[in-house]
Amino acid sequence: MIIDDAEYILFSHNAARFVTPTNPGPYPATVDPDAAIRERQVAEHKAEKAEFETYLGVENFLRKAIIKVVDPEWIAELESESMGFNHRSPKEILAYLRAHGGDLDHLDVTELIQQLQKDWDHVEAPATLFARGDKIERQLVKAGQAANPPLRLASFEALGEFEPSIREWKAKPVADRTFTNFRIFMQKAFTDRNKHNKSTAQSTGRGIVNSATDVTMGKVDEAEAAALAIAEVAMVMQSNQEKQFKQMMEMFKELMQANVPGAPSQASVPTQSKQRKVCPHCKRPHAKPDKCWELDANKADRLANWKPAAKRQPKAQS
Repeated sequence: MIIDDAEYILFSHNAARFVTPTNPGPYPATVDPDAAIRERQVAEHKAEKAEFETYLGVENFLRKAIIKVVDPEWIAELESESMGFNHRSPKEILAYLRAHGGDLDHLDVTELIQQLQKDWDHVEAPATLFARGDKIERQLVKAGQAANPPLRLASFEALGEFEPSIREWKAKPVADRTFTNFRIFMQKAFTDRNKHNKSTAQSTGRGIVNSATDVTMGKVDEAEAAALAIAEVAMVMQSNQEKQFKQMMEMFKELMQANVPGAPSQASVPTQSKQRKVCPHCKRPHAKPDKCWELDANKADRLANWKPAAKRQPKAQS
């Protein structure tokens, strides 16, 4: 959809050229009287229809993706007032951009070479670095600059982190020291080093502050000492994650009770240990002594089975 036939065959390892699906149209008006053949024909038509619809969907996505990343003024001449860009295929839009886009000048070439010479930080995987370098080299080749693999090897030598691996590489026969082999060699060296670092990280990561003696602390500045302390605190917090979480939740509850109006405080929450006020008339706990049925003023409210306090049997203590 975005490259010509020759380039497609090259990328597909000399396979057959890509054939654009065509619209299969409606189902055939006449069908075979044989049920098995008729079922096969219907299934084939459904498959052709699904393939064509998938092709249209992918083509539409590619068209929108190209338009999204290109400034409108670069493709304004391709746009139709009624159809927009729907009448243009992704390949046509890319061909137009290649034909009307500006060439790289010496400033662009210099910037790309500087990116290619940028030191490797030894944290990024070499495979990612090589992929980015390949993209830069493709732009340089289009600008007339020949590929320069030794330039890309220099970034590894300048770092010095993989000096033993570089010496091992240089000791190999000249015939084996191809750039393709170097990419595989450095990725393997990077992977082996990461495995070694992971196996020793736990033993070297604990007790950082404890290992800093008085003499050692005198040799580091305040910033380094602070970094050591922060690392140790981080490890302690990680090992006591559940405990820290509970403490944080308790602190959160206290803050909510202190700052949110109407939030019940710990002191205001009734507990089983607190006793209700005892009525002086019936000697029973209730909220309003003046409503006690022992008083003659509340005779009308008494239940039929009510007994005065003098006639009630005391409850047995359990």
